[in-house]
Amino acid sequence: VSTQSTGAGGEVYLKVRLIGKNNVAVPTHFFKVILVTEKGGNSYQMECYVMPNEPIRDDLPLTSFLVPRTAIEKGAGFFVFEFVADNQLRMVNRMPNPDFVG
Repeated sequence: VSTQSTGAGGEVYLKVRLIGKNNVAVPTHFFKVILVTEKGGNSYQMECYVMPNEPIRDDLPLTSFLVPRTAIEKGAGFFVFEFVADNQLRMVNRMPNPDFVG
């Protein structure tokens, strides 16, 4: 995952650090998505995190990095667990999902 910014004219810029002779891109952030299948296999719990690729204070709670699944999909450029419909998610980022159909 990398960071985007918008210029004055509406153009979008992608900020990426390059290292080495081959200019390997170093992401500014990384993500983790946890999908837990609940008993019976018809419902799930999901947690989505985006963290900066830099040292993080030990006293910072993990919950401060929770983000919507769509934020990860936008930043990464692909769908995450696209086979799981929103109404199958009983819990999203530790909160009850109002769209859940159980």
